[in-house]
Amino acid sequence: MVILLAILLQLVLFSPISPQILEIPSPSPTFTSNSYLQRVSKLGEGFVDRPEDVAVDKMGIVYTATRDGWIKRRHKNGTWQSWKYIGRDTLLGLKVSSAGHILVCDAQEGLLKVTEDGVTVLASHVNGKKIRLADDVVEASDGSVYFSVASTKFGLHEWFLDVLEAKPHGQLLKYSPSLNQISVILDNLAFANGVALSADQDYLVVCESWK
Repeated sequence: MVILLAILLQLVLFSPISPQILEIPSPSPTFTSNSYLQRVSKLGEGFVDRPEDVAVDKMGIVYTATRDGWIKRRHKNGTWQSWKYIGRDTLLGLKVSSAGHILVCDAQEGLLKVTEDGVTVLASHVNGKKIRLADDVVEASDGSVYFSVASTKFGLHEWFLDVLEAKPHGQLLKYSPSLNQISVILDNLAFANGVALSADQDYLVVCESWK
């Protein structure tokens, strides 16, 4: 009994989370089975380490950020290159901008711009607070950059605590290059993950992983 009370006290006083019940929605209708994935070709196997995302530029070059700290790219002739070394295992979503540079979500540093000349941090704070877990990014035709923050409370290596707590800590942010300003578009999202613009760019789609 004493041991159980000690464990309970430990959980109450020192738990890193303040959980609530996670309500899981009913599953979607069953999809028809198929064998499409049996016909895919694997690229960069043994060379890219746990890539999160891919982006393709106008020349057909494929870029991906890997957990060994590199942004790597695959040329049209099929050869791979370790292009830019960022040095962190926190690189997640990336996109090729209209100007040709690479926009990268770094779960540790925020929103990055990567070019042949080097790496620039575009946004590391919003409303005076550190951006903790930048996840995915998309650029609009007017140059505005929208990106998701999966959690404002937990970092990349503690992502599982976000779902255990079951409280919405995610955000959708907007970076305006012309003003060099960062703003919050949406708050209280349930682990905001993928983000995309509609074809007409009249709305954004954001994936909430815990819903």
